[in-house]
Amino acid sequence: MKKIIIIVFHVTFLMLLNSCGKCIETQLTYAEKEWFSVYNKGETIIFKSNLGNIDTLVVIEKIETHNNKDCNYYGIGSTQPNIMSMTIKSNSCHNNPYCNGEVFISKDKSDVNYLPSFSLFGLNQKGDLQNDILKLKTMKLTTTNTWYNLVYHFEDGINTSNGGNYYLKSFDWDKKEGLIRYDTSEGEVFELLKKY
Repeated sequence: MKKIIIIVFHVTFLMLLNSCGKCIETQLTYAEKEWFSVYNKGETIIFKSNLGNIDTLVVIEKIETHNNKDCNYYGIGSTQPNIMSMTIKSNSCHNNPYCNGEVFISKDKSDVNYLPSFSLFGLNQKGDLQNDILKLKTMKLTTTNTWYNLVYHFEDGINTSNGGNYYLKSFDWDKKEGLIRYDTSEGEVFELLKKY
């Protein structure tokens, strides 16, 4: 009986202690959310390669939520980070099990500006996107005859690491248009054709 009373006391004390902390929900800014406004869930993105091949990608998931929803102040911490993620799936997977691409952001501190992280078909960004801002490039797509001025370039061994069968060599992302190009390790280049 004494053991049960001690256990009940400890559980009650821990619950009381946990309820005393105050959690803070962070909120993503407009500029941070803008990275995710390029696509809607269910949208289809068509790419055409320099060899005439077509690849179709579909936005299968787009989520905004908060982590630490139950406000586990003492177990996890006082922050409830605002997170967003977007998942793009290729209809013809070339690199099992890496058939998807993902853009992800987690705002852990309210007073800091955050940038997303990227992965595409096993090619995963390493390091902070902030380091790549100085390396933005201009690019013209031959499929649409369109110029893009602020393109983030992700390349294997430079600012990404590769997984699976090393299908991708690089990909290019424009903040306002999304994924605009990706190059395979075999030299095939896929460029954006249209979105719907």
